[in-house]
Amino acid sequence: MSDKDFAKLMEIAKESIEAAKTMTKTEAIASLYRSGIVTKKGEFNRHYKKLKDFSKEKKNSTIN
Repeated sequence: MSDKDFAKLMEIAKESIEAAKTMTKTEAIASLYRSGIVTKKGEFNRHYKKLKDFSKEKKNSTIN
C-alpha cells in the first residue's frame, strides 16, 4: 500500500468516525449490517463472537 493509499484510508476512517457520532441506533445497526457484522435483526454474525462477548460484558457492567 502506498503512502497515498494509506492517507486516503485514514481520511475515510476519520470521516466514518465523525459520522458515527451522530448516528441513531437504527442507522448504526444498518451500517453494521451492510458491513456484514450483524444480521438484519441486529444480532452479531458468528464471525464476530468476540464483539458479541464484549457487548454482553458492557451490558452486565452497567447493570451492576
